[in-house]
Amino acid sequence: MSGESHKEWLNEYETFLKADEDVPPAVSDSVLKRMERLLNPSPLRVFAKILGIHSVVGFFSLSFCHQFELNPFRTSHSLDNWFMSVGGHSVCMIVCGVLFLGLSILASGYFLSLEEARALRRTGFPQSFALGALSLGLFHTVGAELALTIGALWLLGALIGGFVATEAVWKVKYGKIQRLQRV
Repeated sequence: MSGESHKEWLNEYETFLKADEDVPPAVSDSVLKRMERLLNPSPLRVFAKILGIHSVVGFFSLSFCHQFELNPFRTSHSLDNWFMSVGGHSVCMIVCGVLFLGLSILASGYFLSLEEARALRRTGFPQSFALGALSLGLFHTVGAELALTIGALWLLGALIGGFVATEAVWKVKYGKIQRLQRV
């Protein structure tokens, strides 16, 4: 900032501080309501944001973990073959659920504000359950065969992945704020 523009800014700021005018109540109420919405975002709004990101990330995660034999990219090798050989079908379903939902929430963390991450953390279980249930419903709609046991194992994995990812997002977001406050 040049010396002249700095002086101009300082003069304007001093004029602002010396002003005797009261802020109109309508403006004050509007600002307070907006701040309330920013500081306390609706869990449904956070869910909608995550759902949009989940639809993209989830689609691409199917390329390396063919959950319920769904593979939009028709690749022949995937992690599910390895998971099956290591732990069988049950372990495969749990790990695929963890990856499917966990990756989506981790990716969402990049787009969430600190306040939205706090709202996600407060409502993490219902958010993860809803995303997992919607995903299972979509899988069934596009032709995946869902057995109760296998679907429940996948949903358990999705809940675990959602919990771990939510906590990771919170730690990263909150950690950044703490580092900034120390400076």
